[in-house]
Amino acid sequence: MFLRSVRGFSVSATARSSYEHNVRNTVSHIHSLYREQTPISMVTAYDYMTSRMNDAAGVDITLVGDSLANTTLGYRDTNELSLEEMLFHVRSVRRGSARALLVADMPFGSFETSLEQATETSIKLVKAGVQAVKIEGGDDRILATIEKLLSVGIPVMGHLGLTPQRHNAMGGYRLQGASVESAEAILQAAHNLQDAGVFSMVLECIPTQLAKIITQSLDVPTIGIGAGHFTSGQVLVNADLLGMQSGPVPRFAHKYANFFDIGVQGLKEYTEQVKNRSFPTPDHGYKIKKDVLEKLKENISMKL
Repeated sequence: MFLRSVRGFSVSATARSSYEHNVRNTVSHIHSLYREQTPISMVTAYDYMTSRMNDAAGVDITLVGDSLANTTLGYRDTNELSLEEMLFHVRSVRRGSARALLVADMPFGSFETSLEQATETSIKLVKAGVQAVKIEGGDDRILATIEKLLSVGIPVMGHLGLTPQRHNAMGGYRLQGASVESAEAILQAAHNLQDAGVFSMVLECIPTQLAKIITQSLDVPTIGIGAGHFTSGQVLVNADLLGMQSGPVPRFAHKYANFFDIGVQGLKEYTEQVKNRSFPTPDHGYKIKKDVLEKLKENISMKL
């Protein structure tokens, strides 16, 4: 039987211990949070600085997401991101992280050709610093890939609903699971992913009640983004969460800060002060000893 009672939320002794002792989170730690009914937080990071911020804030999972293609590299499509670029950013994130579980997306084109290609890509990502990889989709080919990666000791996070790497085939970035047939297909795919051995899965842009049914029917955590409040945890893109870009954020996101406007204002003040010569002040400079200065002037005058 799929359904179980709705899980409540509570403060976790496991989470408190990890925060206080700065111990690296593991898959087992995430499962402990899940068993303790403690919501799991996941946020993207793309470099040393944002990775340090996640750790300082106590984020449970840091995802090096392929969204860095849009937010950091300026690509129009996440599918333009190369494996080499992803590895570069994984290394940067790893250098800034001491506590969060590190997970990286498998970039489009880096795992689809064969099980050997998927294994090679995953090993490269792990060697670059992550502890697990995330793969979009739930068809037979993806299930076989998951099982192969698990066989070589690499934990896998699944991803269902809106899978951005397949947005062209899906007709764009649209709500998934809105019909009986598609909802049942996502539910079945979730169980297939669980049976294949994923340690958790992202549910993106599906109806809240469908996410509730899926979450209650599984024995692994679900991480929602645009999937409502019944999932085991939530994930957001840091650029949306912190307001790092101008303009509105997606409906499912919440802007907790406004880094872009604050940063632009700071840059404007700096530029203005440079122009009117109010920056730098004498306090921003360094002094030279009087005898050194006099000797320097004397030497210069002798050469003129």
